[in-house]
Amino acid sequence: MMEATRLRAPAHQAGERKMIGRDAGSDPTIAAVGSTNPIRLLLVDDKLIMREGVRAFLEERSGFDVVGQASSIAEATASDIVPDVVITDLVLPDARGRDVVVALRNHFARATIFVLTDVEQRSQVEAILSEGVGGYVLKTATAEEFVSGLRSAALGVPYLQQSLRADMGQTQEPSTATAPLDRDADSVGTLTRKEREVLRLLVLGHTNAEIADFCSVSLRTVEARRARVLQKLGVRTRAELVRVANRIGDLEL
Repeated sequence: MMEATRLRAPAHQAGERKMIGRDAGSDPTIAAVGSTNPIRLLLVDDKLIMREGVRAFLEERSGFDVVGQASSIAEATASDIVPDVVITDLVLPDARGRDVVVALRNHFARATIFVLTDVEQRSQVEAILSEGVGGYVLKTATAEEFVSGLRSAALGVPYLQQSLRADMGQTQEPSTATAPLDRDADSVGTLTRKEREVLRLLVLGHTNAEIADFCSVSLRTVEARRARVLQKLGVRTRAELVRVANRIGDLEL
């Protein structure tokens, strides 16, 4: 049964997205995730046990709010729920594959479509990616990869599971090659404990003011720590911080 909770529309507009590994760019969703509100999620899967499992898993983690569930396209689109991200399978009772993505994108025009599925055939994955989804992860992925991918998509940095990129033979960006990966890990290793905490909270989407409150320090102190984090990691934006986090693993610092 759909949980038809009414929410206000998110501030961002959906746009064309490219997957990590395909020159992912910035997106207005970055500002939305930086707000005080958690990421609003709608789960679409025909298996109740799957929806309940994902809901319970995500609600144990900060920054997520599962505002609705649906077992089909018809059920999802019958509600007035306004999610930030729609997590969907590609095999539903009333639609399959690209038709699922198109139907959900047309109805939830402001939401990011994030695919969580068993469908891993290369031709089908490529067809779905061509529709500009915000994320594509298999149900066999690790919990850390799922959460990391979801956070990336919500921040406007679309995500494709690493094993799928390898299977599809995608060439990696220079920023995701082995040497930069080592440099990322080394750079994170230079951060102090307090700087790592600021980094973790930034990746989760918290504002400077929220971080100051959480860490019981002044806003100026947080801004100084953030500046040092950006300098040490060689990045300039929150989206770039998320890319670094994706390359070195989920940041449970």
